[in-house]
Amino acid sequence: MKIIKNLLFWIPTACLFLLILLIAVPKLFGVEFRAVLTGSMTPEIPVGSLVVIVPTEAADIEIGDDITFVTQGDMVVTHRVVDINRETNEFTTWGIANDKTAVDAPNQYENIIGVVRLHIPFLGQVFSWIATLQGKIIAATAIIAVYIISSIISIWSINKKVEKENTKEETDNASDPENQRFDTLLHSIKESEALFREEMNE
Repeated sequence: MKIIKNLLFWIPTACLFLLILLIAVPKLFGVEFRAVLTGSMTPEIPVGSLVVIVPTEAADIEIGDDITFVTQGDMVVTHRVVDINRETNEFTTWGIANDKTAVDAPNQYENIIGVVRLHIPFLGQVFSWIATLQGKIIAATAIIAVYIISSIISIWSINKKVEKENTKEETDNASDPENQRFDTLLHSIKESEALFREEMNE
């Protein structure tokens, strides 16, 4: 029971800590997490992957880097850099799953969110779901529910312990009168023996 109680406490605590670590802490440094929704970068970055995007200076972006940027239609896209114009700070990108001639229009540096430094398959789907209002409500409800269950088990365990201690105390108290009666009887026997010896000596 103690193991179950510990699991019910530490699992949601770890999940909550991990969620804060993955979302809140990176944002302090400008790092972003985004889910890949299209297959333009397959097979290297599959659909549903979670990409970790790190802000990078224009001078540090090189050909071959996978960058995430905002298009003119306000869409967020992750494609590979295939050409750089250092004079105008324009970057030309291409989705590796697309035809080699289907390169994107040159994009200004200010439209670039950052360089993809890590991608994790499948985790993007979970991240996208949690990012929705429904996902946040369900996740929060699940964590709260587990904490409540853990608290109930903890209270139940304490009550059982107290009940056990009370039962033991009552048992000990119940046995005391018998011990007292036995001691009284033994004392009477000793007194009788002493009187008998005195009479025999006389």
